Amino acid sequence: MDLLLGLDVGTTATKALLMNVEGDVITSASYGYGLITPREDWVEQDPEELWRGVVAVCREVMKHVKPQDRVLALSISAQGGTTIPVDAHFQPVGNAISWMDHRAHEQSQQIRENMGEDRLYQVTGWQLGDGLPLLHIYWMRQTDPETFASIRCFLFVNDFIIHKLTGELCMDPSDAGITQLYNIAEGRWDENMLGTAGIRQDQLSPVQNSGVVVGQITEEASRETGLSRSVLVVNGAHDQYCAALGTGVLKPGEVMLSCGTAWVILGTLEQLRLDPEKRLSISPHVIPERWGALKSLGGVGACMEWFLHNLWTGAAKGSELYDELNRGVNGVPAGSRGLIFFPSSGGYGRGARGAFMGLTLSHSREAMARAVMEGIVFELRWTMENVREAGLESRELRMVGGAAASPVWPKIVADITHLPVMIPSTTEAASCGAAILAGLGSGVFDSPEAGYRSMMGRERLLEPDENDSRRYDELYQIYGLASQQLQSPLAKLSEFETGEGR
Repeated sequence: MDLLLGLDVGTTATKALLMNVEGDVITSASYGYGLITPREDWVEQDPEELWRGVVAVCREVMKHVKPQDRVLALSISAQGGTTIPVDAHFQPVGNAISWMDHRAHEQSQQIRENMGEDRLYQVTGWQLGDGLPLLHIYWMRQTDPETFASIRCFLFVNDFIIHKLTGELCMDPSDAGITQLYNIAEGRWDENMLGTAGIRQDQLSPVQNSGVVVGQITEEASRETGLSRSVLVVNGAHDQYCAALGTGVLKPGEVMLSCGTAWVILGTLEQLRLDPEKRLSISPHVIPERWGALKSLGGVGACMEWFLHNLWTGAAKGSELYDELNRGVNGVPAGSRGLIFFPSSGGYGRGARGAFMGLTLSHSREAMARAVMEGIVFELRWTMENVREAGLESRELRMVGGAAASPVWPKIVADITHLPVMIPSTTEAASCGAAILAGLGSGVFDSPEAGYRSMMGRERLLEPDENDSRRYDELYQIYGLASQQLQSPLAKLSEFETGEGR
């Protein structure tokens, strides 16, 4: 039996998905690791721990490969925006700087003043923040020039793992896009951005399309991972774009809703079209000559984690806890009996403060939990209305992540957004997308679209309920009005907490 391996090298875990070419899952594996936070606003990772994760999951899945089976190829879904400086021997120079890092406040302001945010967005498709590779490198150059001078290459997660596997250097366009060093319109590293960072083009990996064969497993990597040297290593993509491929978000109108700690929406554009108001982050799609438009809602998913940890009582844990939650929420009518929740990290200028509104003594924990679900989806609807003005068309949502496994939450999404919600058969969309790319590179599929059709499995479609949608429309008007009214008092509370309002 011919097999394909998808690796998802994420922020807190590496996952592997071993599939046959018909899309049946043979086995999966996961290896978790932590973040390093040596100072306030600093977030780092040990690059060798990322590699140990790859080794561990490969060895685990290979236990399930029979003598007559053959792993044709693997590809990688990678967290984007994490910087891994290496020396002349391609050994990491210290820890990787995570995409979650926010140490470069001063450097961000300097670039903003010298270059301007409009120019940066026009070239790279991403707004200037303080936690992506352009700023990581600029910060290193200013604060640690001795170490900076010793760096041979600046790698990122995808090309770091590819080099460990093959000894070759190769970057993909979607991961290159998030570095803010890549000219997305011209498809090359941008000399002006490299000059701003203070690096040369030969310090970055060559960029090739996702789905291109990079090479084969080296003898050393074969010994470590248990993979045969005949396995082809195929260029992968940024994790959100692999997930888009794994869920079939391949043409305009199809939008992926990825639900984790942060909720992310990603749609497809047929032409490069930047948003004058910079509401969308644009990168090359894994589909040639198409583009992805991404928008994060922030850490709204963490609100449910907070609620369960602090307010939901009971002895259930793990999957049993979520089963208990879903049973309880399913017994509460749409609208949570007049209770509205406003997520922290939400829109409408509320900042990082959230709130319950309409709470009475008669409201149960189940009603509060449903209100949390509904409030997050109200935030989703507001975000989608906002980005629709920027040109992101949406006719259908393809929902993946923890919330998609709930029997209740996807229906709430359909009813509030008035959009059909498709639930893919796989729960590991990013790993599945990587496996499709592996099949593309090994010649099993002649296009990403053909790969998705072969691997898609059985999908479940939820249509909006007309009655519940009308109820939610009424509540959404209240939500929007109240959310704007809450801006000032919640800002005052933030000032009070820090002492500024005393």
